[in-house]
Amino acid sequence: MEFDNEILLPYGRIRFGTAGKQSLDCLKKLFPSYPKNPTTWKEYTEIWVKEKFDSPLPNVFTLNQVHGDSLHQVLPDLVYTNSELVLEGDGLYTELPNSILVVRTADCVPVYLYSNKRPFVAIVHSGWKGTSFGITELMIERAIQSGFSEEEIYLEIGPYIQGADYEVEKDVANLFIPLGKEVCHEKGKGKFLLDVGLAIETRVKARFQKIGGINNLRTNVFQSPLYFSHRAKEEGRNLNFILWES
Repeated sequence: MEFDNEILLPYGRIRFGTAGKQSLDCLKKLFPSYPKNPTTWKEYTEIWVKEKFDSPLPNVFTLNQVHGDSLHQVLPDLVYTNSELVLEGDGLYTELPNSILVVRTADCVPVYLYSNKRPFVAIVHSGWKGTSFGITELMIERAIQSGFSEEEIYLEIGPYIQGADYEVEKDVANLFIPLGKEVCHEKGKGKFLLDVGLAIETRVKARFQKIGGINNLRTNVFQSPLYFSHRAKEEGRNLNFILWES
C-alpha cells in the first residue's frame, strides 16, 4: 500500500493509511471506469477491503462526501444497517473495534485522528471548504465532548496537494491569509498559493494548545506518481482509512 502505518496502543493496534494507484489497480477488471455515485463508491471500497485485509474482515463505512462539516459516529446499530446505508458528510468516528472508516480524496486533505489511551479513531475529508468550516476542530471537540482529553488526541495528516501546486482565487485566499504567509500567499496576477494541510495544523494548534501531537506527511499527490490528483486531471480517488484492530 502507498501509505500504511500501524501504532500499538494500550487498547490494541491502530492501522491507518492511503491506498493510491497501485493498491487500487486490482479493481480495474471489476470497475473499468471509476464510480460515479456514493453507492458504487461504497461497493468499490468494500471489494478493495476484501482484497487487502485479512479475516476477520472489518465492517466498512464510507460517506457521500459534500465538502461540509457533518460528522457521523459509527455505533453498534449502524454496524447492523451498514449494508443499506451511505451517510452524507465528511467525517466518521467510532469507539468500536474492527470498523474501517474510509474517505476519498484526490487533492483534499485526509486527517486521521486517534486516542493514545482509550478506544477512539476518526477520519476527516477536508478540502478548503471543510477546513474553513473547521471540520477537524469539530471532530476534536466531538471527542472531548465524549470524555476524551485534549492531550490524548493525536492527528496524522495524509497525502494531499501541497501549497506549491494548489492555486486559488482571492475569495478563497481571503479565508486563509490571516493564518500567515506559510499557509497562503500571493503568487501574482490575482492568484494565490494555499497549503490546506498546513492551514489545518495552524488552526488546530491555535485552538487546542494541549493537543497530543500532529504529524504531517508532507506528501504531495500532485507531484507523486503513486496518488490520484484532481488538479492533474485524474478521475480516480485515493482511499484513506483508519481502523482499530482488536
